Amino acid sequence: MNKLTYRHILLIGDALAVTAFVVVGQYSHNTAAMADAALRAVGQIAAIGLPFVLLAWSLGAYPAHCPTTWAEAVRFLLRSTLALLYAAPAGLFIRAWLLGQPTVLLAFAGVALLFSALFVLGWRATAAALGAALRRRQRYWQGQVA
Repeated sequence: MNKLTYRHILLIGDALAVTAFVVVGQYSHNTAAMADAALRAVGQIAAIGLPFVLLAWSLGAYPAHCPTTWAEAVRFLLRSTLALLYAAPAGLFIRAWLLGQPTVLLAFAGVALLFSALFVLGWRATAAALGAALRRRQRYWQGQVA
């Protein structure tokens, strides 16, 4: 059986973070009880998540290994932030198109960017910090770091 790589862990975490963002949004806007809420959620998760994954992948925000230093972790988070800054507006336009909405409100775009950043970048910051700390600790116990 293949080993779960850091890229896979990031991808799974990103999917869970976007899913949490959409579900929290549905509950906060009282749309979770609608008959088609699950179908709408899947569409919104895809509309918001796919642009991020594609941009993050192209910007190198899916490294093969977790960051080994704090500098690598910061570069990883900068790539992730850049991907989110471009992907969030694209995802909102795709979401509006899927929902048949003629426009995207700027107020909604700002709030969506802020909260999606909390979920996605919060998850990625945690993964980067834990990864760097664990790798440093592992290298320490192997006698590679003083």
